[in-house]
Amino acid sequence: MPNPNDEMHQVIEGYAQALLSLANSEDAVDQVEIELTKLRDTLSSDEQLISFLKDPKVTSEGKRKAMAELFGETFSPLIQYPLSLAIEQGRSALLPAIFDRFFSLTAEARKKVTAKVITAVPLSEAAIKKIETTLSELAGEAVFLKMSVDPEILGGITVYLGDRIIDGSLKGQLEHLREGISRKILTEKGRSLEN
Repeated sequence: MPNPNDEMHQVIEGYAQALLSLANSEDAVDQVEIELTKLRDTLSSDEQLISFLKDPKVTSEGKRKAMAELFGETFSPLIQYPLSLAIEQGRSALLPAIFDRFFSLTAEARKKVTAKVITAVPLSEAAIKKIETTLSELAGEAVFLKMSVDPEILGGITVYLGDRIIDGSLKGQLEHLREGISRKILTEKGRSLEN
């Protein structure tokens, strides 16, 4: 009897490979990766949308139309067609896994490590190039950046590079400062109780 996990993996792999093949044929791998990163970030931050896509009571046609209305202007036909196909074939719940596998395939093809970079505001091309160079030196190999914007970090930058997290965000620095102050207050209180 076939293992359902193996079948699921094959489905995810098939969609990701087809998407990569399509992107390669149009010489648009970088563009597709940028658009998929935005789409994945939207899906991961919107529980209602994920629930809607997983809801078996909603028809594939209804899901496809809703996604076209939400993202039709945002994404190129290179993204829209495979997205519609996955939804029509009842695979909408697998979209995040398909996107992740696509990212792995593109990283393997480029022979680059992928770094997820989060900033509070969009950066200039020059700033992005500087970050790419710096992270490539740090990693000791070429790095591909997946940029995203999250105003909640307040300022600065957070980088996920392999299993490393570099938190240079203002929010992270404020949290470290708060922890340091709390430790100092507790230490001072401890000393005053001893005397």
